[in-house]
Amino acid sequence: MKKTFGLMFTTFVALAAMPLAGCGPKSNGEGTAAAVEAASKMTLEELEAASKEEMENSGETFKVVGLTSTLSKALTAFCEKYEWMEFDVNTYCNNSYKDYALLTALEQADDTYFADFALVQDARSLADYLEAGITLNYVPSDYKEMGLAEADTYPLKGIHFNKIFFANKKFDVNLYNIWQLAGSADDSDHLNNLSFQSPVTEQINMSFLLSLLDPNNQERLETAYKNYYKKDWTASENYASCGEQYITEFIANVSKWHSSDGTAMKETQCTEVVPEGEDPYIYYGAFAKMKDAAGKNYEIDGETVNAMTTVDWALEIDGFNGFMYTMYSQIVKNAKHPYTACLYARFLLTPECYQAMCYNSSTPNKAGEPSNMYGYYYPCASTTVGYNDNDWSKAEWMEKSIVEDYNFLKTIKGAQVNNILALVSGNSKA
Repeated sequence: MKKTFGLMFTTFVALAAMPLAGCGPKSNGEGTAAAVEAASKMTLEELEAASKEEMENSGETFKVVGLTSTLSKALTAFCEKYEWMEFDVNTYCNNSYKDYALLTALEQADDTYFADFALVQDARSLADYLEAGITLNYVPSDYKEMGLAEADTYPLKGIHFNKIFFANKKFDVNLYNIWQLAGSADDSDHLNNLSFQSPVTEQINMSFLLSLLDPNNQERLETAYKNYYKKDWTASENYASCGEQYITEFIANVSKWHSSDGTAMKETQCTEVVPEGEDPYIYYGAFAKMKDAAGKNYEIDGETVNAMTTVDWALEIDGFNGFMYTMYSQIVKNAKHPYTACLYARFLLTPECYQAMCYNSSTPNKAGEPSNMYGYYYPCASTTVGYNDNDWSKAEWMEKSIVEDYNFLKTIKGAQVNNILALVSGNSKA
């Protein structure tokens, strides 16, 4: 397996099983692969029966790993739906790791049991896992009826997320072209205070930068370049592609490497003080952290200010507003409960599960009703799952963003990653 910098936070969530008679698949890689292949051909009723038999025979804990804490809400809903699942009072959720930490942990599954199900972000690293057989891809037999596009079945998409550029409303930042965050201070309207989480440890940020090398993204970069500089982009001795130039200049423009997107969104927005003569900060971070900002209030000049109300995110940026990416549902090699893991992967795609995970009263819609949290987007077409009408739709974000492409990112070479790491190391503020 080729090595990558790791993947994500580790969230361990466990379910207790009811020990009854039966016979399930053996806990080994070949047994797991055979079970996943069989599950992909089963009807829902057949998969439910296989999960029931498996868990009644097991007497052990069903384990899930992933980045987002919403997985625990999904597991609660999963247990409520299926009577053979008991939610364990000893369920353990750990969000303390950075996203590279799971790589070493997940590789244990090559030889031993680690977990049953993993929600994996970062397509580039996932390609390594799939190639090595450390994770296995399940596809529901009725995915079309569920409203999932065939292109979204490999790897199986779980939830869409996005990282975006945002600023503090009180500073009225004029970010209208993505090249304002590159170039030099001599450029008109250049913005020289960019806050970005290091791609050394934040794999999604690395994938975002690498995606700018995708030939399919060159046209929008070149168009924005021409609109900003009033001339066509041309190759030079320094840069073979527009993406290469943008990445180099963008990284050089980072003036602060924030360690937490949540902190950047919920705290920095309200407490930031800009020294005279300096630009206010432009932040790049996970839009899903708006739920954290929604729960943070400050007393400013005698008034209570909610952090979410200070985040200026609905920017019209020539080029792109951010990066749309996916967390993928995967069955882990040597799973002890592969049929249940497949059933859980399918359950994540249902409207009832998505609403249990992602609807929140702290981010209500315009009618004041609990609604979809900002930065979470349902992968299936649905008439019952909408989007928060205070947010943009998934389709709008896809249009305004660089979109993660698994087939491109799996072709990335180590030298391309190392070049970005060298650029980060060369930034004195890193």
